[in-house]
Amino acid sequence: MKSEELLQAIGEIDEDLIAEAAVPEVAKVVSINDHRKKRNKRWGRWIAGAAAAAAAVIILLPNLSTSIAYAWEKIPVLSTIVKVVVWRDYHVEEGRYEANVSVPKVKVEPEDGADEAVKEQLQQSADQINASVKEMTDQIIAEFEAGLENDPENYGADHIHVGHEVVTDNDRYFSMKVWFVEEMGSGFEQDHYYTIDRRTGQILTLADLFEDDSYIETVSEEIKRQMAEQMAADENVYYWLHDEDIPEWNFKQISEDQSFYISEDGTLVICFNEGDVAPMYMGCVQFEMPATVWQE
Repeated sequence: MKSEELLQAIGEIDEDLIAEAAVPEVAKVVSINDHRKKRNKRWGRWIAGAAAAAAAVIILLPNLSTSIAYAWEKIPVLSTIVKVVVWRDYHVEEGRYEANVSVPKVKVEPEDGADEAVKEQLQQSADQINASVKEMTDQIIAEFEAGLENDPENYGADHIHVGHEVVTDNDRYFSMKVWFVEEMGSGFEQDHYYTIDRRTGQILTLADLFEDDSYIETVSEEIKRQMAEQMAADENVYYWLHDEDIPEWNFKQISEDQSFYISEDGTLVICFNEGDVAPMYMGCVQFEMPATVWQE
């Protein structure tokens, strides 16, 4: 296909190609109210020991520009145009309540030369991701609106932001991150990742990358090694690893639905949300797996 024809084809992509599918269990969002209880409990235990370190930490929240829709597209080896577009913008400003939510949607446009089975699977994967993102953002918006309804005089304050970015864009993988930030005195962030294997068109789980479930122990031990190494190198870094005061919070192993993505250079990255394996001031944390643990 000539470059002129390609540009024309991209411009003619229909905005309604993807129908919403039944919501899969691809991503889960923690209830804002549930997280507040968890955050207050943990913060009460940690405020004395973490105050000095938190003062030295600068938290950079993602800068969301909802007036500009982030778009991405590329022609991979499967001859498929993949785009991420913003299909819904939700904005509210009432008193000290503010919401800026940009909901992304994955769109695919396979060309005639693409494998039919892969084309069909890729479309199903896009539908599943879109349905999962819709469920997640609908829940976030519903909880925000419930807070407004329960505070008619606007004495409280709540800022929520939802955005996205494509973290991997190569011939083998497509990975998108959808992030949610809530600001109520201190910031709280959740990140959700979606990865598609372009060769098959399927959404990947962590288990798909390994032959058997022994990876759970292997990956978990590598994470513990990195946690200990980071804490030894920096006194401001702390993970719940060998804490005798709160042993129930100590990291033991990854979950079966552990969040992850594969970077541009083919590195497996294990991801944890704020408060999962460390005090809140540590934010969302990630651990890159060496080739001895996983390699393409």
